[in-house]
Amino acid sequence: MNKIKNSPLYFLEYAPNVTYSDGKPVEHKNLENRSVLKEELVVIVQKDDGEKITFTSRTVKYLDKIFIAPLPNPVHILLNSGIENYNYSIKTLELLKRDCQLDNEANGIHILNIGPDNTNKNFNDLIKFKMMSVISLVTSLEAYLNQVIPNDFIYEQTKYGKTKKLNKKKIESPQVTFKEKLTDLINQLLEQPNFSENNSKIIGQITELYDLRREVIHLKTNSENEMGMYFKSIGKLLDIELEKVIKSTIEYMNQIKPKFIE
Repeated sequence: MNKIKNSPLYFLEYAPNVTYSDGKPVEHKNLENRSVLKEELVVIVQKDDGEKITFTSRTVKYLDKIFIAPLPNPVHILLNSGIENYNYSIKTLELLKRDCQLDNEANGIHILNIGPDNTNKNFNDLIKFKMMSVISLVTSLEAYLNQVIPNDFIYEQTKYGKTKKLNKKKIESPQVTFKEKLTDLINQLLEQPNFSENNSKIIGQITELYDLRREVIHLKTNSENEMGMYFKSIGKLLDIELEKVIKSTIEYMNQIKPKFIE
């Protein structure tokens, strides 16, 4: 599955009066709105196509060298992490075919090789990659929902017949659940009361993903024996069709903010 296009997050709203050595003024492009932060590093660069842009960044120091680049949108980074780990899981599934000690082609059962640690490395990697994909995908959605909500937005939350008005700070607190943001809050933000109902299929898949992420992170051990301790949660993880969920995630984000994912 192809990764998505990353985009820079913080670009200047203002264009300082700067010229090149030949006296030509530097042209700036406002790619995204942002608030001015303290201790910013302002950098002016020329892209391959000749376009000149101004961006802000924090530096990375390694082995006495300082590296500078635009800050990417973390939502895109997290979503790409989910896609990458999904791709790794598919490649690992292919490896299982060549890692068997017993093949029964008649009924399609293949017993994997057992290593010195009494597990199978490729099977372990499959679980790891799917686990990391699920965690990254849900985290990208959580970050996205917080990102698209304007700072001055007021959410009218109705519970038990009473309505409260919540500002951005309270929206990002435990007072508003992930599932509530996914549906009721976005309905209000878009001024489309039927948005979540019209997109119930993809929201349903996202909700299942979120529930699985909770199980995977907490991995509760309330079981009668050790064999059943994680069996249900890991089973759900192995069975989930991540490609469908990734496509639903992208579709949901672009429904709210067109062309956010390219």
